[in-house]
Amino acid sequence: MSIITAGPVRAGERLGALDVLRGVAVCGILLMNIPLMGWPSIGPGHPSGKPVLDADWISFLVQNVVFAGSMRGLFTLLFGAGMLIMLRSLDGDATQPPAQAYFTRCFALMLLGVAQFALFLWPGEILFNYGVTGLALFLFRRAKVRVLLTAAAAVLVTMSIAVGAPGLKRAETLRVAEAAAAAQAAKKPLTEAQTKALEARKEMLEKLHPTAAQLAEERGKRTSFPALLAWSTAFWVDFNLTGEAIAFLGESLAFMLLGMALFRMNVLAGERPLGFYVRLAAGGYAVGLTIRGLVQAAQWQAGFEPTPTLAALGGFLYEAGRLPTTLGLLGLVLALHKLRAFGALEGALKAIGRLALTNYTLESVLTSVLFYGFGFYDRFTFGGLMAICAAIWLVLGVFSVLWLRRWEMGPAEWLLRSLTYGRWQALGRTQRAGVAAAAPAE
Repeated sequence: MSIITAGPVRAGERLGALDVLRGVAVCGILLMNIPLMGWPSIGPGHPSGKPVLDADWISFLVQNVVFAGSMRGLFTLLFGAGMLIMLRSLDGDATQPPAQAYFTRCFALMLLGVAQFALFLWPGEILFNYGVTGLALFLFRRAKVRVLLTAAAAVLVTMSIAVGAPGLKRAETLRVAEAAAAAQAAKKPLTEAQTKALEARKEMLEKLHPTAAQLAEERGKRTSFPALLAWSTAFWVDFNLTGEAIAFLGESLAFMLLGMALFRMNVLAGERPLGFYVRLAAGGYAVGLTIRGLVQAAQWQAGFEPTPTLAALGGFLYEAGRLPTTLGLLGLVLALHKLRAFGALEGALKAIGRLALTNYTLESVLTSVLFYGFGFYDRFTFGGLMAICAAIWLVLGVFSVLWLRRWEMGPAEWLLRSLTYGRWQALGRTQRAGVAAAAPAE
């Protein structure tokens, strides 16, 4: 029997394609998170007023059709692959050092997730979710690709049904409410069911269109302390411990299992031919953007108000559009990587990816300082938030490149590794010799 030891990945074991992917994902996650960071958590989440083709609505449409969910999807795929890499030396039971480090890492991620909402005031963080879901991944450490793919499909379909089914009830309520509104306009008496449906639709619309008093109340919570901490805590608890938390865990598990399968199929490391990634990008985007485009067109036509059709299909179609766009993004990024099309930008993306956890945390810190510390909460348009996002990307790129000129890992990666392996890790000076730069997820 070989002696198995637990330790962090060495610089020489890194894979450049994984860091590029992770850099894109970390930047893209901010693109999706920043509206909730800088805008009220109540309301529709899109630009105010009637939909028109201006900068705000165009940027919103591009974000929702092309990027929504796919950045988180890509990051989750990579997390699954990273956890598999961590277990690569395990050949036995859960008492071996690699397994012990793995479990410690999962619980450490949960603690870092708590720090995200409690210290950095970002309750929409994903680290707690990843830590919990990572525990389940251990069961699949030796699974064949077909098992991983089948399990991912089963979990994703089950979760989609669980999320989509309540929409059927809302759709029926909206249909009855529409008939009731027509009867009311014709001065016909309403049945009890019709009256209840009108009340239910009114509640739906009130959630989409909060009053000035409700918005002022949220502003008070988001612009003072300790009210801000109370808001962050309540939001985080609802997101991770109640409500749809189980569905989010299932979604993460499905994408992590898929990430493990793709890594074993030599897809994530960029080892397939260029044509494979071009076809993956074309096929993924063709399916995903078609589904999402049709949904977005229906929402535009409805003025982004609830309709029976959207209520009935929206939940079921979300993952049907999200999964192929995530795969399309994966194919596109790796095709550009193989073509060396990123140019000088690739070095910055690799650096951001190598410091993925540090940069994810830095995004929380910078947005909290901007929106809460400097008082810019709810001051920007949607397009303005996208511009702020681009500015933060620049900060992350410069910081990451400069940091890695001196140190081998970021401060958050250092903390996670130290917790994982039960001893303080050396930050490590960067080796000047040519070393491939890409890593399993920190």
